[in-house]
Amino acid sequence: MFSVFSRFSARRLLRVITVLLPALVMPLSVNASDLRLFDDIYLNDSADDICSLPDVFDCSDLYNGKLAYCFDQLKVFGLDEEMLAVFLVKQKARSVEYTVPLNAANYNTVLAGLRRKGLVFAHLSVNSETLDVLAGIQLLDRQTLDEQMFVLANRYDYTVPREYMFLESSAFNRAYRHGYNNIEQWLTADLSADGLKKQDKTVTMIVSAEQITVTVSYPFAVHSE
Repeated sequence: MFSVFSRFSARRLLRVITVLLPALVMPLSVNASDLRLFDDIYLNDSADDICSLPDVFDCSDLYNGKLAYCFDQLKVFGLDEEMLAVFLVKQKARSVEYTVPLNAANYNTVLAGLRRKGLVFAHLSVNSETLDVLAGIQLLDRQTLDEQMFVLANRYDYTVPREYMFLESSAFNRAYRHGYNNIEQWLTADLSADGLKKQDKTVTMIVSAEQITVTVSYPFAVHSE
């Protein structure tokens, strides 16, 4: 049976990094201020907007001086020691990062929680192996690809570093219709070919030795400014 598993160099894997939380139905025309990063946090919110939210504190010192505001009282997935950080560039919100300690229960809860948000698997890298769903969908059905994703994810212990990329189903389906052959091509393609990419949110879930990190951003909206 055809498999989209492949082996990448570490350098190439780093180039594939970029990726979403609540699934939203977007209008055909979207302003950056309408793009939700997380709950009441939107792309391009000002520092004053972020500071007006409850239980927020300046946590820039935790991120080597990068302007960031954190929330440690939120219960995103109902886990202990959850932290949500909003990163600002030029006083505007650009991305959100969620972190929680790595253990088996947290790993399974976060992974399942992202799927319940309406996200679909787009890419997985683990132990120098990758599965690119956008590449595989050219030849295989979605169920088979999900099975291959499950096999790869469970081939190694959950503590083995890995990175998942998720997309909203609307973004994935549009990427397929536009003829992108793989996720890297979609990430690097000129926006002129698909203006709606500006509204596409990406979500990555990175598992390291001690922590799970989920990053939410709108890379195409930011790059088009």
